[in-house]
Formats: sequence, structure tokens, C-alpha cells
Amino acid sequence: MRIALINPQTETVGMRELYDQYENLALALIAAQLRPSGHSVELYDLRVDGLTESAMAQLIAQEKFALIGFSVNYATLHSALRISQRLALFADPKPFIVLGGEHVSYEDVGILSAYPSIDAICRGEGEITFHRMVDALSNGFPLNDVAGITWRDRATGECRINANRAANNHLDGLCFAAHDIALKSVRTARPVKTGILMKRGCPYPCVFCNAQRFLGNESTGIRARSPANVVKEMAAMQPLVKQTRGYLHIFDATFVTPARENRAWIEEFCDEMERRSLTLPLDAFIRADSVDINKPRDRDLLLHLRSVGLISTYLGLEAGDNEQLDLYNKKIVPSESSKVYHYLKSLGMTGSTNGCITFFQDVTLRQIQNSVLFLYGVGLASLWNIASRAETLPGIRLNHQTRVHERHVPWDVENYHFKDDKVATLYAFIRRIIDRYEIIRLEDRMLREIRDAIKVTQFYCGITGYSHLEKAFDQHVSTIQGDTVEFVMGLISELSCQDTLSDRLLRAEYNYIARLEENMKKLFMFYGTK
Repeated sequence: MRIALINPQTETVGMRELYDQYENLALALIAAQLRPSGHSVELYDLRVDGLTESAMAQLIAQEKFALIGFSVNYATLHSALRISQRLALFADPKPFIVLGGEHVSYEDVGILSAYPSIDAICRGEGEITFHRMVDALSNGFPLNDVAGITWRDRATGECRINANRAANNHLDGLCFAAHDIALKSVRTARPVKTGILMKRGCPYPCVFCNAQRFLGNESTGIRARSPANVVKEMAAMQPLVKQTRGYLHIFDATFVTPARENRAWIEEFCDEMERRSLTLPLDAFIRADSVDINKPRDRDLLLHLRSVGLISTYLGLEAGDNEQLDLYNKKIVPSESSKVYHYLKSLGMTGSTNGCITFFQDVTLRQIQNSVLFLYGVGLASLWNIASRAETLPGIRLNHQTRVHERHVPWDVENYHFKDDKVATLYAFIRRIIDRYEIIRLEDRMLREIRDAIKVTQFYCGITGYSHLEKAFDQHVSTIQGDTVEFVMGLISELSCQDTLSDRLLRAEYNYIARLEENMKKLFMFYGTK
């Protein structure tokens, strides 16, 4: 069967500016499983291929692909639907169109009901499910027995929900991901960040996240590839990682946990890396309670990981207020998060950006103030981070405690109101600034890119730890973010005393933006060519 697997365009400008640089690993894995069976599979990424949605639809129609698969989230769903609706109108014959991904897995019936151009939704992890579906379609078999899909019966028009597919416990049996898009990005000079998935599942039931459900394929356990299998793939990817001049991103939901099995796995992984004399610049998601920095054994573990290349960690922080963290089901206090963050920084192992959820329906001005000061204490108080808002992603527990109204479109993930009118005023004011001034998005992106470039360059030069260059860069960042904190605290202070923001704050806004632009210009002139 002739198949096209497509990573569509990120829908929102803000998301596109910050987060569209990653290779779609799900599609790379699915393609790798299909090709040995004789299926002809082409991988497309609208950004890397330089294709508009119209051009993508036209190419599919011309090439007569029989099946189209989109991997989507809420930020790319709209783009996939636009392409699909074009194909339904103009492609003859119309290809069989499938959606997959963490959000459509939990909005399957609603999407199929609303969009006749979509034929099926692949729920949960997709390698085996997608393969079984393709085999059934190519042989003319019915889809009734393909576990893990929701599909439209073309004879009756009814949506049918097949049973869930059991989680794959034999991950070493999967083919290594096909990195067509990453290789293409090097040729087209439209870079993407590439990565690897070592373990699936997450032991932490955070209410704002569906990683435990989705990566666990509706199970709560952790399934891991063997360290030898993982390192073998990493060795094969080493030339590609060097070409992209970035990290090899470890996409595990939580790479390090306190579990005994996890620690044994990591030690074996590090030993296998050393046996192969392999080091790569690695980036991974961890939690502040993944390690106990008071224990020598945990400190040694971090040093061992650093020695094989873990130089960047994405530490989920979520909030700087205890009540908010309790609401989010994060079993840690901000002061401990700060200690772990600074300890990782001293080892040269902190990342360039972190997660924070400052705004939620019941948040108060005091709680926002706590989070702003906390973010400043760890050097992450960009206005973009401060303005982050809890999203009602499909499949998360937080939706059960959120007073949501009906989504006006499937990709609406902000369908709730703030309880406190002053919080609503603050959020609207900050969002207007973000929408109005490009420098806000550029600040977050440029700081991340400069820090990453410093760390990766120093990695290849053999420089480890928290370098003088990185320390000087952090001092510049602290100055920039000091202005941001002063500005936001001024907004909070005025709203604490009255219901609206005065014209004086509008003048403060213009002065703040002017200083931010000047400081960012100086920073780029100093570090932009480093």
C-alpha cells in the first residue's frame, strides 16, 4: 500500500514560534514498522518540506496515496483537518485518512462525528495498531477486529469503537525510528530537533497531564527497552545528532525516578554507553523529586549521567505556590524544587526552559505573585513563562475539577473562566502584550537557543560543568528578567488595591518593552555568534 505520513502545521503563531522544531517521532516509528512489510511509506513535515496545506493536499492527490496518516495534537489538529477536507473535495479517489496522537485518542467519537473526511482514529501507541489497520485495508479485510481504533463504517456511516490494544511489552522488537525528516531538515536548512523514546509510561498521576494514560497505553506501569537496544540505536543516530548540532532529546515522560528498577536501568544504560565509548549531548525530562541531592548515591548517579552526555534537564516546576502544587497533585514544595534546580545548574545539567502553570481558574493574585518570584529565583521569569495557563487537554484529570464550557472547536483547550475578576484582568493585560509585541516570543526562543548553543558547543569542546560563559549568560538573563518581574509585580500591586489597571501602567508597559528590546539586542550582539 502507498502511504503518506504527515506532520501538519502548528496552528497558533506562539506555538509555531516556540515548539514546531521537533521531528515527529511517532510518525518516524510507524514508518519504520511498515516498510519491512513491503509498504511504500513517505514522510512529510509541512515546515521542513516548505509546503502549504493546499500544496500538501495537491501533492497527495497527484501521487495517488491510498492512505494518509496524521500525527496531531491540539495545536496541529486544525491544520490536519483542513488538508483532509481539501482531499475529500478534490482527490479522486479520496484516500483513507487516519488521525493519531494523544488528544484525538480521547476525542475520537466527537471528531469522527464532526468531520466526515476522517475515516479512523488510531488510539494510544500506534506502531502495531497502525500496522494491523494497514494490513487489513490492503487485503480488503474488515476493520472490526483491529484493536485500538475508532473508525467510520462506510456502509452505514456509524462510528465504531474497537477494543483497546494491550500495551506492547516487547519494545525491543520494534524497528528503530526512520529519521527521514531529520535528514531532510539538514539538506533543507530547516532544522528539527530529534530524539529517542527509551521507556513508555509515567508513574506520576499529575492532573494536568495525560502522559500516564497515553504513554502507558491506559496502563500505569513503566515499560522499558533494554539499555543495550537503546544504546545501539543511539550509536546509529550519532552522525545525525552531530549534523543537527543539537541535543539528542530523550522523550521519556520522566527519565529518572526514585524507583529501584529505574536506577538499575540507568546504571546499566550508563555502563553500556561507556562500554561503547559513546557520548552524546542529551536532554531529558525529570522531576525535582527524581533525585535526593542529600544522598551521595543520588549525586553519584547524576555525575554518571553527566559523564555520558546528560547536560540538559527539563525540570517540571508547574508553580511556585504550595496550594497550586497540591491542586496539580505535585508532591513537592517550591523550596525543594529550587534547591534541586540550582544543584543541577552547578553540575551544568539544567535546561533552557521549564514548565510552569501560573494561571488556572481558582488562582489568586497572591499565588501568581508567589510563582513569579519563584520563577525569578531559578532564572525562568520570562513573560511567556509567567503567562502560562492550565490547558484542558483531552484525557486529563484536571478537567474533572475545572468548570469547563463546551469546546467551540476540538482544539479549544482554554474553555474555562477565571473565578477572580482581577486575575482575569491581569491575564488579559499580559496576553495582549504577548500578542502585540514579537519581542516576547523572541525573548523566550532566543534565550533558549543561545543557552543550548553554548552547552552543545562546550560539550563537543570537552567542557563540562557550569562554565564561566554560561554563568555570565545567566547574569544577563537575570537583569532582563528583573525588569519583567518588576513590571508584573507592579500590575499585581495595582490590581490588589483596585479593580482596573490605570493609564500609568500603560506607560510602564511601553517603557518595559523598550528596555526588553534594548537588552535583548545587546545580548544577541554578544552571544549571537558564539
